[in-house]
Order: sequence, then C-alpha cells, then structure tokens
Amino acid sequence: MLKESGIFIRLKQFWVGLLVLGLLLPAAGGAAEVEEDQVRTFWPLFDYRSSPVHKYSSLHLLGPLFKLESKGTETEFSLRPLLFHAWEADGEDTVTEVLYPIGAGKTGRGLTSFHGLHLLNYDFGEAEEGSDNEFMLFPFLFYGDHEERGPFFAFFPFGGTLYEKFGRDEIKFTLFPLYGRTQKGSTTTTNILYPFFARIQGEDESGYKFWPLYGQSEKTGVYRKRFALWPIFYSQELALDSDNPRERWGVFPLYASDISPQRQARTVLWPFFSHIEDQQRGYEEWNLPWPLVRLTSGRYKEGVRVLPLFSDERVGVGRNRWFLWPLYKIEEIDSDYLYRRRDRVLFFLYSDMIEASKESGSAPKRRRAFWPLFQYESNKGVHHFSTLALFEPFFPENNGILRNWAPLWRIYQTRWDDHGNEISSLLWNLYWKERRGADLAWELFPLLEYRKENQQVVEMSFLKGLVSFRQQESERRLHLFYLPWGLPLGGDGVSDKGREP
Repeated sequence: MLKESGIFIRLKQFWVGLLVLGLLLPAAGGAAEVEEDQVRTFWPLFDYRSSPVHKYSSLHLLGPLFKLESKGTETEFSLRPLLFHAWEADGEDTVTEVLYPIGAGKTGRGLTSFHGLHLLNYDFGEAEEGSDNEFMLFPFLFYGDHEERGPFFAFFPFGGTLYEKFGRDEIKFTLFPLYGRTQKGSTTTTNILYPFFARIQGEDESGYKFWPLYGQSEKTGVYRKRFALWPIFYSQELALDSDNPRERWGVFPLYASDISPQRQARTVLWPFFSHIEDQQRGYEEWNLPWPLVRLTSGRYKEGVRVLPLFSDERVGVGRNRWFLWPLYKIEEIDSDYLYRRRDRVLFFLYSDMIEASKESGSAPKRRRAFWPLFQYESNKGVHHFSTLALFEPFFPENNGILRNWAPLWRIYQTRWDDHGNEISSLLWNLYWKERRGADLAWELFPLLEYRKENQQVVEMSFLKGLVSFRQQESERRLHLFYLPWGLPLGGDGVSDKGREP
C-alpha cells in the first residue's frame, strides 16, 4: 500500500504547529485550566476551541478559509476550497479532496485510490478491500491487474488490451479505429475501420455488418438480428430460448413494434404516438403525443398527463404530480417501509422534503431549501438552518460540497436539538452562541463576551478584557485594562438564575 506523500506529512506538521501556537495565545483576562473547555478568539484571524472531555479541538484561521479539527482519533484539515485532508491517529486511513469535485482520494488498510473528475483514476490495493487494481487516464492510458485475467495495458489509439471495460469482458485494439476485437460471454466481434465493418463469431453464432448499409447476426435458438440503411430498417428476434421471446422491427421513424407474450409496444412517428400493453405488470398506456399527453391504467401504473397543465401518475409505490409544468411538482413514495414526499417549485427554487420510516417510528427527516437564500434540515432530533445555500439545494447530501464549499458562503447558521442544546454563528463567528443545557456562552466581537454555568454568571467582558467580571466559586473579581489580576468585589456569588442578556 502506498503511504502518504511528503507534502501531506509536512502539511500535518505545519498545521499541528499552528494548533500549538493557538494554545499558547494568551486568553483574554487570564489562563484557563487545561482540563476545562477553552474558547480563544480574535475575529477574523483565529478561533480556537477545545473540549478535553469530548476529545475535541478546532482551530480556524481567516474565517472559513483554514481549519484544523480533531475529533477523537480523527483529524481534519481544510484549506477551502482548495484542499481537504482527514486522517486517523494510526495514519492508515486517510481521505483527500483537491478542489472538490476535481480530485479525491483515500487510503486504507489494503487500499489506495484517487480520481480526478473520473477521467484520472488510480485504484490499487487488496481485492477483498474493494480495490480494482488499475490506473486510467481517460481516454488515453489504461493499465492494471485483473483478479482473474492478469495484467493489462492500453495506450489509445495505438493499441492494447482491456478487461471488463465499457460493457465488454475483453477489448483488444491496434491503431483504433483500424482494428479492434471485443468479447462478451462467448461472442467475439472483430471490427475493421470501426464502426463500418464487423464480423461476429461465437458458439453456434455468426454475423457481419457493413454499416450503415446492411448487417445480420444469428445465434441458433437464441436470437436473429438484421438491419438495412441503419437506423431506418431493422428486425430482431430475441430471447428465443426463453418463455418470453420478443420480436422487434421498425421503419424509423414511421413505425416500430416490440411484441412478446408478456408485453406489446407499438410506436407511430417515433417518439410521439405509442401504445403499450403489459400483461406481466398489468397496465395499459397511450402516448398521444409523447411527452405532452399520456393516459395509463392498471394495477402497477396509472395516471393522466396533459402537460404543461397537469400530470398525476403512479408507478408502483411512487406517485408524481405536476401543476403548470415546471411551476410545481410533488413526488411521493409510499411503501410498506417508507413514506417520502418532496414538493418543488420551479425545480430547485424551493424544495420541501419529508421522509419517515414506518418501521422505526422515529421522528421524520425534513429538509427545506429556498435557493439561494437558505436551507433547513431536521434529522433524528437535530435541526440545522443556514444561509446562504448556493449548492446545497442541488446536492443536499453531498458531503464534499458541505465540507469544502458550503462554509464559504454560510454567513449565518444555527444547529439545535430537542434537548435545548444550540450552537449559532454569524459571519464566521463575528457573533457566536453556544448553549449546553443550562450553560450558555456567547460573544459579539469585539464588544461583549458572556458565559454562564449552572444558572450563574461566571464571566462578562467588554472589548476583549478592557473591563471584565469573573466569578469562580464564591470569589468575584473586576479586571481592568487587560491586566491579569483583578479587584476583589467581596461577598458570595450572586445567582443569575433565569436571567439572560
């Protein structure tokens, strides 16, 4: 397995050094105990937070641009939107994203992979870990080691061999399109000056084509195919060795048919007018013309479509409705296990989705988005609201978008749960608030800071410590001009129960 490159090791060392620097930065008004939760901020230069009890720490620099975060055994580094890198403490499992979605890679026990827009793919490791053991720079270079067939290599268009690519078991070519040979199952197709001349061979199988003039192929007892002046004339007999043989023929675009004992489909002036009778699924469908008018009836599929005015169609457990297309759409799934409904206005301008499991009995999942203004999510008792929302309505559950791009434009976000816990941020912590049960802390930089624990005010500060009040147990002190010592106020701590700023 390939280890991490030197650049990522140096990045880790650099950002761990910054985290140590953040720890050494003076806390306003005095030092905090290492065992206690810490918050040190100087907006927008840095924002450091830690919770030793939860094994959590984070350092943000320049608002959302730089992040170093540790959660248990996992550490994440972000240089948004250029780079995201996450690793486990043992160094074995890593995830890397470069200007997502342009590049992404991961390493693990027995696995190393990387892809760039799925045109550059690198995937090597142990097959039992899910590795394909191959490299691809599409469409030019391919090499790898197939688990059963062995190593392969191809340099397009000069020549080479590929295994299990592009729907074929094997592909061989030389000076493409001059010569090529493909194999799928027992069928071998040899192409000369692809796609013009081809020969088909196999077990009880033969055929040829002079495209687009004429072609034919046949496998005894399985299929027969012919075409002339492709795609105008064609005739096919398929699945002859099954209990549902099909006969397809057509004169494009005037007429086409696909007939079998279980399903009959006929089309006139493709794709406008068609009729389908499906005995297997039990429905009948008319398109006149497609896609504007469609009438369907039956147990599996039924509905009426008259676009752009109205559409109400059910397919299996799913139901879709349009009103004044594309103004308003309702999509529903109602099965024995799941109910899901999504209402949309102008595709992605506004979306409202609710999803509920009929087996678990848990609270439904909810997502609302009004592009580009906001997105709201509720799942398992946790709620999240954010604005702006530029990409989230289009890719609502894409983690790469959420961690690499969304923090750059989320000028306000808040997250809360059903137990009264809450965390909010405005302008990347120019104002922030955290509530954990009865404990509350908030800051409006650089004017005010406030912290309350166990229904008692323990700290208030003006201008990052120019004037501040602190209370520890029964001792209360007033600090002035950022000095570490304070003036004792005397007396017992005063309860502030029930009062908040």
